[in-house]
Amino acid sequence: MSIFNIFRKKTSDENISPVISKNSTIKDIQLLFQTPPDKRDALWIEEFNISIRKYGFKKTNPEIFEDRTGMSYLNFTLDNQENEGVEKHIEYCLQNGNGISINGIKQHSDWTFTYGELLDYYINGSFYTNQISKPFIGNVIDKYFYNQETTIGQPSEFFLPKAARIQIKSLLKSFGLENIKIALIWFRQDNRLTLAFDIVPEMFLNPTDDLLKSLLHFIKWYLPNHYETIFVKGNEDFELL
Repeated sequence: MSIFNIFRKKTSDENISPVISKNSTIKDIQLLFQTPPDKRDALWIEEFNISIRKYGFKKTNPEIFEDRTGMSYLNFTLDNQENEGVEKHIEYCLQNGNGISINGIKQHSDWTFTYGELLDYYINGSFYTNQISKPFIGNVIDKYFYNQETTIGQPSEFFLPKAARIQIKSLLKSFGLENIKIALIWFRQDNRLTLAFDIVPEMFLNPTDDLLKSLLHFIKWYLPNHYETIFVKGNEDFELL
């Protein structure tokens, strides 16, 4: 298949049902923040989602935090007072292209939620869900695509909401790409659902590997961690983003 620069994040197959005390304090979330990435299994994810809902989000200085790649986050501290919870800020972030940072300062923070992680919460009601429902909208077609048996269609609002489309189109425009087409492709052989962008190296004046990797990395910042994304030469089933 003529595709390039596929980035993926690993997900856990474990299925554990934890219980966490209603009397938990802020120390709980701080300990979860400190858990190494390779230890964040199904138990950690469920504990995190229970614990994060207990805290209010209060704006702090600086109000806007940027990471090392220049991505923008609203900056908050956490407390157990009457400040609004995370869900109260998510829609604003999705409309304005922000993630959320906890105690961000000098390109370091206790925690960050990317735009895509907030989008996951908006769609599924929790962080790090690894869940996809109602991915397609309209007509879908079964056909061979680059010699693989696939089902091809367009992503639904449940998979790719309008706010995310607007932010990704703005990102693509900053790379000199306009009127880009997309399709949602289910590769049947390995049961892999992939958001495909009709982007090929010939669209760039200087299509280096670093440039293409950077673009794909930034696109994925706007998408839930478990979404797969590829660049590929499209066909008649692709439509404008």
